[in-house]
This record gives sequence, structure tokens and C-alpha cells, in this order.
Amino acid sequence: MHIIEHKIPNPLSSLPARWFPDPKGTVFFDIETTGLSWRNSHLYLLGVICFEEGRWTLRQWFCQRPSEEETVLEEFSKLLKSRTLLVHFNGKGFDLPYLMHKYTFYRKESPFEPLNQLDLYEKLLPCKKLLGLTHMRQRDLEIFTGLCRKDPFTGGDLISCYQEYLKTASEDLLNTLLLHNREDMEGMLALLPLLAFPGLQNGTLSFCIRGEQTEKNARFQLILPLSLPVCLDRTLQNIHFTVRDREAVLTVPFFEGTLKFFYENYKDYYYLPLEDEAIHKSVGVYVDRAHRRPAKAADCYRRVSGRFLPQFSQLFTPAFREDYRSSLLFFQPSSAFFHQEEDMISYVRHLLIQLKKG
Repeated sequence: MHIIEHKIPNPLSSLPARWFPDPKGTVFFDIETTGLSWRNSHLYLLGVICFEEGRWTLRQWFCQRPSEEETVLEEFSKLLKSRTLLVHFNGKGFDLPYLMHKYTFYRKESPFEPLNQLDLYEKLLPCKKLLGLTHMRQRDLEIFTGLCRKDPFTGGDLISCYQEYLKTASEDLLNTLLLHNREDMEGMLALLPLLAFPGLQNGTLSFCIRGEQTEKNARFQLILPLSLPVCLDRTLQNIHFTVRDREAVLTVPFFEGTLKFFYENYKDYYYLPLEDEAIHKSVGVYVDRAHRRPAKAADCYRRVSGRFLPQFSQLFTPAFREDYRSSLLFFQPSSAFFHQEEDMISYVRHLLIQLKKG
């Protein structure tokens, strides 16, 4: 069995500490196998990135023959005993089930149960539309971030390469196999800043915010705690979102005009056709019967004029809409709204959820 090690810079140094509270307990990993089925294939290469002896190391265990698979599994288990977090790309879809079956086959205890998991694919998949991507494979995301690989092969391409290595022990073939796995690992590190996008929405990324209003728009400027490797320019229902380095900006057009606030219990109201609005029966009882009728759900409202901002669910109250069946809601921000950091952050995260849905 070959063991290859490379010293690397701290991969977490530029990221918010909140994301990885225990860097020394964090392990990134990726595997290479001779097939998809654990029954009909074997593990031939396992790579990790971890903190050991005061430095970050990229280590690869390479099987010079299939019979060394069990030894690689044992070495991996030893490494994980003192760790708390396992990071991978779509490991839940392939790597982990494959390895768990192998541990069972060799009658060994799986080392994964006590560990927390961070699957980068799982975390980033909901951002597919926001990022404007058609596919979310690791290589697609690497290209999106501007990462260029030296290795042109897929894992499937390298199966025949490994089989040829078993016959020839060629150093060139060995280097090809190691390069692919190493760039898979390094590619994972390059994707870590993209966690800012789900973090903006779910609260795991803190940011400074400044709000302002112009004649036609509300503008929210976000100063991020890290530089993002991509530039974004997205628009949804006239809401514009841009990202440049450490700055993100959301521009939201005002709706200016008259909207309706619908009362919940329409049976308690009268509708006044001449005024085109509803009033409570306790007051409406004094209105001439010819000018009132029992309200229906669709006309139990009062009209309000002014400037409004959109909301896709009832985040702020009172909530207004154009008509009873309108799905898009609005709220009327006060002048103080653009100085209330907590409310602005809630609103920005609310909008980003919609941008992610596309």
C-alpha cells in the first residue's frame, strides 16, 4: 500500500469560524473504486484532508493490489476515532454507503455513526437556480468558481487505468490516479465559500446590512465576512440580486398605488358597495340597509394607498394584496424600517428563499 502525503495551507482560514467550530476535528474525504456496486468492485484509493501534528495534510492511501482494501479501511477508521465532522461531496449518495457495506463485509465496526456530516452537494443543491446552474456535479461547481483541473478524467474513466496499473505498476498511471483524487479533494475546498449562499438564507452567515430607499426602489447592501469566488446577477419578479466579492445587493421595486387588506372573519362585516370596502357589523348596523350587504370573503377588505414592498408569505403585518386570490403579498414599510437591522435581515433572507426557488 502506498501512502502519499502533501502539506497544504489551512483550508478554513478565510471562512467564518462558526462554520467549522472544531477545525482539528474536521476531515474531508473522497474515494475511488473500480465500480458502483460494493459487491462487484473494490476500493483502490481513499484521500483525506485533515489537521495533524500542527499542520493540514492531504493524505492518500493507495491499494497496490485489491487485497489491501481492508488495510485502507482500518487506517481510515483509526484516523476518524478522534474526529467530529466528516465533509464530503455527495458522500451520502455513494461514498458512505459503499464504505459501510465494506466495513460490514470485513466484520468491522463502521466509524461513521458518532460523526457529524457535511455533504456539500446536499447543502448547495437548493441553490441551483440561484446560481444559474443546469447541473450540480462537483466539476460543474468547480468550473462555476473558476477552478481549472489538470486531470481530464472522470472516476469511471480511471477504472481501466487502475486495472492497467495492476498489470504494469506504471508510475505514470499511478500519478494519473493520484492526481484525480487529489484534485477531487482540492475541488471540495474550493467550493467551501459557496456555502455563503445557503448561509445567507438560513442564518449561518452573519453580515452587515444597510438599507436605503429611492423614489422607485428599496436597496439593501450586504457586507459579507468572506470573499466569494463568483459574481452573480439574478432577477426574479423584478427583484434584482447581485454579488461581487464581499458585497451583495438586493434591489426591490416599490409598488405604488392602492392595495387591499382582507379581514379574516368576513361574517362579522358588511360590504359597502358605494365606498368599496367593508366595515364591522357593530358599526355597519347604523348604515342604511340599501347601502350595505353581508360581506363575502372576496370583498371583506379595506383599501390602503401608499408605497409597498412585496413579500411571498406573511412576514410582516398587516399584509396587503391586489385581489382576494392574489398569491403575492405586500407590506407597507415605515421610514424606520430602513434603520431596523433585524427586520431588514429577516426580509433579505425571506427574499433569498424565493430567489433560490427561482
